[in-house]
Amino acid sequence: MDNQSIKRDLFDFEVGYLTQSPCVNCEFRENLPKCHKGCILLDQIQTRLARAISSQSSRYES
Repeated sequence: MDNQSIKRDLFDFEVGYLTQSPCVNCEFRENLPKCHKGCILLDQIQTRLARAISSQSSRYES
C-alpha cells in the first residue's frame, strides 16, 4: 500500500457533507482558483471525503 492509497472504511453518512465551501470565508479567496492546489484545508476535506463509501445503490438514478 503506497502513500496515495485511501482507506475506504466509512459510509458517506458517517463522513458527512459540506454545507458551505471553506473558500467563502478564506483570507486567500481573492487568489481563487490559483490557491486551491496549495490549500491544506481543501486537501484534508478531499482526503476525508475520499474515504467514504457511497450508501446509494449503484443502480440509483436521479
